[in-house]
This record gives sequence, C-alpha cells and structure tokens, in this order.
Amino acid sequence: MRNIRGFRLLSGGLAAAFCIGPSASGAGAQAPPPVITAAFADAENATLTLDGVGFRSGFPVVFLGNHELPVRWATESTAAAWLPELRPGTYRLSARWPDGSQADFHLTIGAVGPAGPEGSRGPEGPRGLPGPGGVAHFGDPPAAAEAEDAAAETALALPPPVGTTRYGTDALRDLATGIRNTAFGFNGLINVTTGGQNTAVGWRALTGVRSGRLNTAVGSVAMQNATAAAVGNVAVGHAALRHTRGSYNVAIGNAAGFRNRGSHNIAIGLNAGLSNPAGSNNVYLWHQGVAGESGIIRIGTAGTHTETRLTGNTYLPQTVFVGTPPTSLEGLLADIRGDVGDLEGRVESLENPN
Repeated sequence: MRNIRGFRLLSGGLAAAFCIGPSASGAGAQAPPPVITAAFADAENATLTLDGVGFRSGFPVVFLGNHELPVRWATESTAAAWLPELRPGTYRLSARWPDGSQADFHLTIGAVGPAGPEGSRGPEGPRGLPGPGGVAHFGDPPAAAEAEDAAAETALALPPPVGTTRYGTDALRDLATGIRNTAFGFNGLINVTTGGQNTAVGWRALTGVRSGRLNTAVGSVAMQNATAAAVGNVAVGHAALRHTRGSYNVAIGNAAGFRNRGSHNIAIGLNAGLSNPAGSNNVYLWHQGVAGESGIIRIGTAGTHTETRLTGNTYLPQTVFVGTPPTSLEGLLADIRGDVGDLEGRVESLENPN
C-alpha cells in the first residue's frame, strides 16, 4: 500500500490518480468548472469512483482512454461508473456533463512509478472575504509576537480536509487527504490517511483503516484491526467486525463477525458468525456459523431457539429436508416412498373412520 501525492492506491485495483487540470466549455459569468479531486479504482467490485467539487446535475459521460464507462450513479460531488478489466498503465480519465463542462484526470492502474515533476502553477482563485478585525497589543516582547505569528501561519497552512469531524484524543490523528471522515472517541480512525467517508464512534473504533472508505463502526473496538483498505463495512456493537479483512460486511451485535475475513456477510446477534472466519456471502441470525462455509443462511442457536414459526405464505423453491438429508439417491427415493405411504394411510383413515 502506497500513497501517491495524496491520492489512493487500492488493493485489487492498485490504482492511483493525479489531477491534470479541469477544463470547461463556454465563457462569461458561469459557475466554476467541475474539478475531480480524487479517483478510486476498485477492481474487485468493478467500480470507478470520482470525487470532486462543482459536479453538474445529471449523469456525466465518463471516458477512460477510449473506453466509455457506464455511469451507475452521480451526485454533486461524487460519480461512480463500471470499471472494465484493463492492462496496467496510465489512462486519460474524462467526465463530461450535459451542459458541456468537463473535468480531466490521469489514472494509473498497476504498479506506480516515482512521482513526476511538479506541474505549473494554476490561475489565482477569487479573493476571499475579509477576516475579523485584529486585537491591538501593547508592550509584547518581539520574541513572543514572532512566536504567535509563526503559530498562526502554521495553523493557516494546514487546514483540515473537507468535511472532517473529530472529537477525542488522537481521533483522526494521521489524516492527510481523506475527506468526509467522522470520528468520536479515543483513537477513533487514528491511522486513516487517504480514506474517506468513514464514521467511527467509540473507543478505538476503526483504528486499522488507512485508505479504506465508506465504513461505519459504532462501539468500542468495532473494526479495530480491520484491513487498511476495507470498503463498505458496517459494524455496530462492541468488537463487531474487530478483525475483518473483507469488504461490504454487516455485523450487528457484540462480537458479531469478530474474526471475519470474508466479504458480503451479514451477522446479527451476539457472537454471530464467530465460528466461520473465512467464508463469504453468508447470513447468520444469532448463529455462530460453521468454519469454511460460504453462501449459507443459518437462523437461531441450537438448544436456545426450539421452534421456527412463519406467518403468511412461505415459498420454498428448492428441495427441503426435514431432519438429516439423505446421503444417496436411493435414500432420497426411500424417504419419498415412506412419505407417500404415510399420506395414503392418513387419507384412508379419514375416508373409512370405522
């Protein structure tokens, strides 16, 4: 994992982006042109996400090199498009909106080389609003006045990233360019650097994430040791998803998904999914799961939940076994014959009660 000039290098996609300047059509008194401030390539989920400012209404047309990428959704500051499989290299990324405005980027996919030379200085921005009036001081020693001026200049030179909210000792301590992060609690999101749109509430919540994004952790040590590039996880409860290495998991309950390393799992209830650290695409409702399985739904805890009652119509489109499933075709046919025999006997008893 490397940080390339404030943008993100993601596992799976291994993509980094750097701005080459926006362009816009038209002239005169118009809205400022759109600017792409960051781009994230997620090869695992085939998604390219663009973040920026000044995005126009409507869906942009997104080109990556000569490929037009279908846009999945777009807002005033974010757009997401489908990402095709591409060879490693540098591609020109363009987003064009219906009003003719355009923003350009260069996107590098694969191994990233050393940073290139610094670009030319951009045009000067508009003049800001006047600041508040100063306070006159009389008799301050020159050294004290210089120290105060130096501290003020340092504070002005290091503004917090866009949309940052933090409260607690060392919350968001290492934040560099990540935007729209929220941390409440001791060490919350302490190691995040370029990750964005994460929320951590609780003691040491989400401390492992660095470049990951779109994660929500509520509870002490929730997602504490999550992988640095985790994406789209939701953990609610003490130690929920504490050691997760996957993405797009949902865990609600104390220690739910505690050792999870897979993706696309749902675990609800105390210790839900605790016994299956490696599976993916599982749903566990108050069940600890079985090691190594994937694509399984388990509901209830043996010895605790003794009945399942469903209200309304229940549709079972596949074969349903009551008790232990048969281990062979002959066993299945024998079970079917036995069930048919029982049914015929019950029908006969109803027709001939005497």
